[in-house]
Amino acid sequence: MKKTPFFACLLAFMIHFTLCSAQEQIRVKCSNITMTVPSSNVRCYHIDNNIPLADDAGAADLENAQIAGTSIVFSDYSSISTEIEPQATFYLVDDMTKTSFSFLDIAIRMQDDTVNIASGSADIENLYKDSSFMPYQTKERVINTLPTFLSFQNGSGIRSIVGFDEQILSSGNTSNLYYSFQGMSSDGQYYISLVLPLMSVSLNNNNATDVNWTEFDGKDFLPSLDQLDYFVRSIVIE
Repeated sequence: MKKTPFFACLLAFMIHFTLCSAQEQIRVKCSNITMTVPSSNVRCYHIDNNIPLADDAGAADLENAQIAGTSIVFSDYSSISTEIEPQATFYLVDDMTKTSFSFLDIAIRMQDDTVNIASGSADIENLYKDSSFMPYQTKERVINTLPTFLSFQNGSGIRSIVGFDEQILSSGNTSNLYYSFQGMSSDGQYYISLVLPLMSVSLNNNNATDVNWTEFDGKDFLPSLDQLDYFVRSIVIE
């Protein structure tokens, strides 16, 4: 478990990070992807090759699969111990398919959800809890809340707050509480995943099952959800 002094130091860092981020409007271009980022401390990362999985690949194989893609890594978060790398990743659906048809199913479900929500034929509240998530996780999402439908120039998707550990909020251990955006490009070619760690004073020393999530909004988190939503809306795929 993370101890309270660590949480306090990390919280102070996140406050400073948020204030600095609000003042900067930095655009970064990685391959054909452009977006606004919180600071210049980011890097582009490319995986060029897919490693196909066997037809009978299990969940652990899917979690460790290599899928070609372009990522924007948010290095300001690199000192924070999280199980999911803090980054925005852009997967070509064709590359997901070449790795495993299970990933194709994930992309198709995400595409269906975004189309249905945008058209008004489905309510986000009825879809988001079972919506797609990448990178693939073997753990169950025990926290999945505060959904919002976000659009950017070339696509749309579902933002929510997620967690994969029942004790994630106890004893100041919020190191695996995440901001998640999962979406698709309008042409159906790209699956977009943006996952960043979150902190919150309001949630400290509570178990996930004891939290009334309806009482929280974007201002309870650091960085604020509004700020992170802004980064998502800034995405452009050329």
